[in-house]
Amino acid sequence: MGRRLARRMAKPRGDARGLLVGYAVLLFMLPAQLIFGPLGASGTPAGVVGIGFVFYWLMMRLIPDSGTAVGLQPIRVAVGLFCAAILVAYAYGTLHPLPPDQLSAADRGLLSMLSWLGVTLVTADMLRDWFSLRRLVRVIVLLVGIIAAMGLLQFASGFNLADLYHIPGLKVNYDVAVVTERSDFRRVAATASHPIEFGVVLAMALPLALHVAFHAQTRKWLWWGCVLMIAVASPMSLSRSAILGLFVAFIVLFAGWPTSRRLGVLLVMPVFIVVLRFAVPGLVGTIKSLFTGLSKDPSIQGRTDDYKVVGQFIDQSPWFGRGFGTFIPKDFFTLDNQYLGIIIECGYIGLAALILLFLTGFVTARGARIRSTDPEQRDLAQSLAASTLVAGLGYVTFDGLGFPMVTGLLFLLLGCIGALWRISRRRPDEPVEPPAAPAVTPVRVMVPR
Repeated sequence: MGRRLARRMAKPRGDARGLLVGYAVLLFMLPAQLIFGPLGASGTPAGVVGIGFVFYWLMMRLIPDSGTAVGLQPIRVAVGLFCAAILVAYAYGTLHPLPPDQLSAADRGLLSMLSWLGVTLVTADMLRDWFSLRRLVRVIVLLVGIIAAMGLLQFASGFNLADLYHIPGLKVNYDVAVVTERSDFRRVAATASHPIEFGVVLAMALPLALHVAFHAQTRKWLWWGCVLMIAVASPMSLSRSAILGLFVAFIVLFAGWPTSRRLGVLLVMPVFIVVLRFAVPGLVGTIKSLFTGLSKDPSIQGRTDDYKVVGQFIDQSPWFGRGFGTFIPKDFFTLDNQYLGIIIECGYIGLAALILLFLTGFVTARGARIRSTDPEQRDLAQSLAASTLVAGLGYVTFDGLGFPMVTGLLFLLLGCIGALWRISRRRPDEPVEPPAAPAVTPVRVMVPR
């Protein structure tokens, strides 16, 4: 009994890896359109857990020696400023009369903001050490590999496993069961809410999958299998956002790889493209036409037509916006550019906060890479920087903050950057694993008779 108690006392407190793994499972494995009805679009199971993370983080900060990180951290500051911009826009927007549906949308926006904040804070401040961070990244890669496999099945057969989900207590917020097509190819979504979201999520996860595969000591077949499925499924979304994201991720990763790895990847890439071309005839040509036929694409024309009237909405409140989440497609139109959307809803202050969020994530990841001497940590930092840049670019081509999976992944990865930044700042002599529990020898007290 004494030894068991000593081990329990020696176990570190405040590590939230198990909670974050549960959040990741809900984020990727449940279809994005399943929600708790009373909470609306912000009521996805993962979103509700993220809201709970805010209160959990606050509670743990109040407990002495809970293991929660304290002190100034760039990721926490950037996310805090972004949330402050949303709150200011909400307060300013509600000073003016809003239709009931737009006011409800603004309330849902605040709930989504709380969820993003909670995920980032718990990840950045409550992942105890490098080993917990590494395990969480591997779980993310495995889960994204699973939805990539679901996407491959959907592309080949038109059948989406997500259509079989029927969970008591959850309702379908919108229907994504219809498989859209482009050039006679199915555009897959798996558990995401749209093929664009599916493609961008896979593009964000591919740098992490490559990192895990390159550094795995065991089960290499599993991790390289995830890389293969993610790499093959990404183009099957037939999304410009995904293809551009893959290109940007490759540039960032290539700049940080050693020469031997660069040569290996340069040799493999042409083979991969040729195999993909023969395995799925016409797919490579269709992807090429997405960029060579921009002038004839009706979707591009529709977006540029929408941009012409954006200035009218921005002029109504250029600095504080009309309220986050209030520019709903039902009352206006779908704006496939998150940066323009954030100006309309949160003004130029919101735009500055969003750009600062991406810049801080990228620069902080690069700072962790420069500071660390461990090759695996340095490679993970470069991969996280690439994933952040993929999301930042993707927000140019679609309204990313309105998609729960891609935004949930973004703030989860920002939290991972914060945790890695903190871990890389430890002194070389500081232990990263808790000391082993000392053996407790029972003491016999001799009582004279």
